[in-house]
Amino acid sequence: MSQRNGLSETQLHIIHQVYTPFDDAHIGVACIDAQGFCLLSNPQFSAILGFHGESLAGKPLDKICPPEHYEATKARLQALFNNQLGSYKLRRDLYKKNNEIFTASVCVSAIRDEKNQVIAAIIIISDVAIDTTHELELKKLSYAVENSGSAVLITNAEGLIEYTNPRFSEVTGYSPLELIGKKPSLLRSDQTSDHIYKGLWHNILSGKQWRNTLLNRRKDGSEYWSFQSISPIYDQNDTLVNIVSVSDDISHIKEHERQMEQLAYFDALTGLGNRRRFRDDLDNLIHKPAEQVSALLLLDLDHFKQINDTLGHDTGDELLMAIANRLRFCTNEASSVYRLGGDEFTVLVHTADSTEDLITLTTEILSLLGQPLHIGPHEIQATVSIGITLIHTDGDDASGLLKNADLAMYEAKRSGRNTFAFFHPKMDLEAKRALSLELDLRHAIDHEALHLLYQPIMDLRTGRVVAVEALCRWCHLLDGEIEPSEFIEKAEETGLILPLGRWVIKEALAMLMRLLNSQLPTINLSINLSTRQLEDPLLIPTFKALIEEHPSIKPNLTLEITEGVLLQNPQQSTDTLHALKQLGISLAIDDFGTGFSSLNYLKKMPVDILKIDKSFIADLPHDEDSAAITETIIAMAERLQLTPLAEGIETLEQKQFLISKQCFMGQGFLYSKAITEAQLFEMLAKQQDH
Repeated sequence: MSQRNGLSETQLHIIHQVYTPFDDAHIGVACIDAQGFCLLSNPQFSAILGFHGESLAGKPLDKICPPEHYEATKARLQALFNNQLGSYKLRRDLYKKNNEIFTASVCVSAIRDEKNQVIAAIIIISDVAIDTTHELELKKLSYAVENSGSAVLITNAEGLIEYTNPRFSEVTGYSPLELIGKKPSLLRSDQTSDHIYKGLWHNILSGKQWRNTLLNRRKDGSEYWSFQSISPIYDQNDTLVNIVSVSDDISHIKEHERQMEQLAYFDALTGLGNRRRFRDDLDNLIHKPAEQVSALLLLDLDHFKQINDTLGHDTGDELLMAIANRLRFCTNEASSVYRLGGDEFTVLVHTADSTEDLITLTTEILSLLGQPLHIGPHEIQATVSIGITLIHTDGDDASGLLKNADLAMYEAKRSGRNTFAFFHPKMDLEAKRALSLELDLRHAIDHEALHLLYQPIMDLRTGRVVAVEALCRWCHLLDGEIEPSEFIEKAEETGLILPLGRWVIKEALAMLMRLLNSQLPTINLSINLSTRQLEDPLLIPTFKALIEEHPSIKPNLTLEITEGVLLQNPQQSTDTLHALKQLGISLAIDDFGTGFSSLNYLKKMPVDILKIDKSFIADLPHDEDSAAITETIIAMAERLQLTPLAEGIETLEQKQFLISKQCFMGQGFLYSKAITEAQLFEMLAKQQDH
């Protein structure tokens, strides 16, 4: 800064002190002397006038003023330096470096020395057009915040609330007047631990955004789940000035997750812990020190299928509930009971003094369950076969222990049923049969001794077939029809599921091509994929090649994956499903509700259809829990823009209930059992005629 204007070192120091805070400001600032020469200017001042990157210090600023305003501007400035005029603000047309005229907002103030003499003027200018744009942007932002569907809260650097939007009041019940000047901690729930808040403040004070869920408390004392995004705001000097919180009430999502967790850990029919809960508890028991005897009891109802087939599924379900209640009566705090599914129950004995105590408990179970049950007009004599394996003694692996108990249970059945057997290493008869089954299955795959049936999927409103699910069946040369669950599980265990799956895909798509080339109505084809298939690196190339060879199959193909498969490796499953989706293939989650799909994962997976598990449909519409769960799944599907599809529809009442809840697709014995290709084509021909 030059001293040629007669300014002393002290005066120059004063001018510099006044100017320095504005050197990096986002507004244009300059200091001038009484002759209109620029003493200091910041980069923004130069930029506004078109002198980008140039310093204006030492240059006269008279050329930026149009001639018609020059004298008036000079007079005002002189009056300021003569103490005849205070600070003033005006709008004035100014010239830029390229002679372009723009309208500027100009604010001029005096800089005085210690004797109160005006030694310089500080000028602040801004482009009115840009200011107007900024003002409009601020208005838009303010309108967006005020009308946002998210709750917005702003505090000062000390954490005191300065602003809340209307949505915040709707969610919390507090008016802005009740919140301004208070700390957000008045919303804190006692159930939220201190370490969560410590982590929050650590992020904020480190200049980072914090995103997480919090359990908060409303004004009326009720609690709600909130997804929070909290960010610090710093000024140009990197000083914390505000903290902004944007949050959404996700209580309804948490409730859905709670219901899904209930589905995941408890059997819908009996209320007992289910297979997932059993496995978790068994794992925990395995990892406890072996101070006392602990055991796994596997119970299987004798001749349950015969009871179910003869007396009906409703009676069968009531029998299962009665068995569950009697098992509860037999157990205490040292043991727990579970239903694995179907007619299989387990009891975990956490502590027992000896194997004699286990025998006593098992005998009591057999005695109590063997007493007649009165279900409706029927008196049923239900018995069970029980397999027992000792945890730690027989093994420390959950799957191995369950297999041991299974072998022992079949030994009890072979011993005449209504009895029990302890596992011992010589029980290899079932293992040999399993090996025989594996060898026979391998032979059946190699020699195409399997066949496909097709389960029609209906439009519940019209009763028309809209799709079919391909189902693999195996008629053993000696044993006759092998249950799909038996040989498919064995195929999954041994890796045979890959050649078996490829055969199913080939045969099913061949049927679809024959259908597409016929004059019959076009329908969709669903093919099930297993865990191993989803992990198969050849899966994507296989379908890509098939679609390239037969493009017409793409819009008519759906792949089904069970919920349990997705849960085993969510990230890999998601990646594979996205790759399949990119090929144009529709995707469905089968048996939905029997596992525990985090909504976060479900949102990431590119599925189109949720197939509601038949265990929930079976009790409709009279069982309130099943109805509520089914309705929840349908509503969730609608929220996620997925199509709900009900499995296991067997009655008109079930059908009407589903339609009333906006579920319009389903399959089950009410319409048709699984049928052959010829029967399917005949069904479609009849449908075409009508």
